Amino acid sequence: MRYRIPDIFIFSFICLLSLHVLSCKNKEKIDPDNEVALYDTKEFNDFYERFGKDSVYQMQHIVFPLEGIRPLKDSLDVPDPNFKWQENSWVIHGAFDDLNGQFNREFISMKGIVVERISDKTGAFSMERRFARLSSGWNLIYYREMGKY
Repeated sequence: MRYRIPDIFIFSFICLLSLHVLSCKNKEKIDPDNEVALYDTKEFNDFYERFGKDSVYQMQHIVFPLEGIRPLKDSLDVPDPNFKWQENSWVIHGAFDDLNGQFNREFISMKGIVVERISDKTGAFSMERRFARLSSGWNLIYYREMGKY
């Protein structure tokens, strides 16, 4: 006697495979209106360079109170979802330094936002900043402080 796979399983498999193929194709499409990543534009690069060198400019280009996350103190600590960085306690950020290859940096463009992620070589510690172009120009809109998350 030969075992036959029920038609519903074959149909389900074909549907799932089709959905997977279609979703992969959607990820590979390049938006023709946004062929150049925001972080590759002269405007963003000029802003980013000045943001890391000019403390007055930096303070003028942060949306306070700034959304973000402080690093967790230990494994029992839970991030405060309502935490906001305040202007009066802000520590000025300097220009990126990879410390002779100890840190990696990557930029990602997502729906008008540039996400910057910096992590140590092991990937155990990381930080994230998000920048958006507002009416006043580019601004820091989110900061997750360096820590183990």
